Amino acid sequence: MRAHSALPAPLLALLLSACASKEAPPSPSAVAPTSAPALSAVPSAAVVLEPPASSASALASADPPKRPPPIPKGTAVLHIGDSFTDAGFAKALRPRMTAIGARYEVHGEESTFTTNWASKLQPMVANTQPALVLITLGANEVANTEPATHAYGVKSIVRAVGGRPCVWISPPLWRKDTGIIDVIRTNSAPCRFFDSDRIVKQPIARQPDKIHPNEKGGEVWAAAFWAWLENERIDPSSAVVDASAKNPPKPSPWMLRPAPEDEHASRPTVFPPEWTSVGDAKP
Repeated sequence: MRAHSALPAPLLALLLSACASKEAPPSPSAVAPTSAPALSAVPSAAVVLEPPASSASALASADPPKRPPPIPKGTAVLHIGDSFTDAGFAKALRPRMTAIGARYEVHGEESTFTTNWASKLQPMVANTQPALVLITLGANEVANTEPATHAYGVKSIVRAVGGRPCVWISPPLWRKDTGIIDVIRTNSAPCRFFDSDRIVKQPIARQPDKIHPNEKGGEVWAAAFWAWLENERIDPSSAVVDASAKNPPKPSPWMLRPAPEDEHASRPTVFPPEWTSVGDAKP
């Protein structure tokens, strides 16, 4: 077979020149790394996470909590207790009750104990038919050497209330008690417990005996209690009543919130700064 002849020199030179003129591919090191595309500026409102449509509509349609209705005119409030009841407290509470049209009946008896009042209270409740019962007892038992033995008296008083909204208001102490306040606290449910020495944040001025609140001290005490009472009152229609309870609350315009878990839990007595030891006393 005949061999092909070599390319003519001019044609070979032309081909070599064309190959040399082509760009060589860039070396790997010369290739710029691929970067992520830059994020465009986004208005701040656009990045706020909106709640799902269902949540937003639920929030918009949620009804605000119902405010308790006004107390009907002539609604009876029964307030019983020892001499601390009349020591400025009831005097300062009465105009507040009158202003809302409540019929405020006060029965304060000196030198009385929790153990005296169960039998006294039943006929009063029957005659008054109160929508709210207030109890101010315990001052005469602050030095009792066996306060636990008075637990039955506390429970008997609560039973005599008959399922009505009630508040046991502890006496603002003037000396360290031997345990009666804790006995009342832990045995007064389902009545609410107003712990005067914890809730009243101002010193309570006393009479010359350094025991009973005077008129100014009674006003401080009553103002703190009234603010608490207004805050705890709820719309009766929103109350959840346990029908199986032994003494379920009766319908009342003075329906109160359920007690917090720790309201009736045992706890140490608070030591108010104005305490003065005055020995045994019989308020």
